[in-house]
Amino acid sequence: MSGEEDTTELLDYLVERIPTAKVKRGHLNRGPITELVLDIAGRSFRARVKNEQLDLVPPVHLTAWVDLLLTKLSDAAAVDPVLRRAVLRSGWALR
Repeated sequence: MSGEEDTTELLDYLVERIPTAKVKRGHLNRGPITELVLDIAGRSFRARVKNEQLDLVPPVHLTAWVDLLLTKLSDAAAVDPVLRRAVLRSGWALR
């Protein structure tokens, strides 16, 4: 990731590659993603665009949030073949 200004692209990227991702978009469910919610291995991750800023749950720096998300995805992919296939097809290495 080069910077926090590419948050819309990051959310689109994650939605395309994680089959369990739940998203909200603008009015009439159109436009850019306004919220991304993932429940992985008993842990909830949320990224919400608010006032053109990205609000993350758990509330950590964006790089740490993505690292934690990928770690949990890797753990969950070990027991879920659908998720494992999605992770491997995305080119991500299992951790």
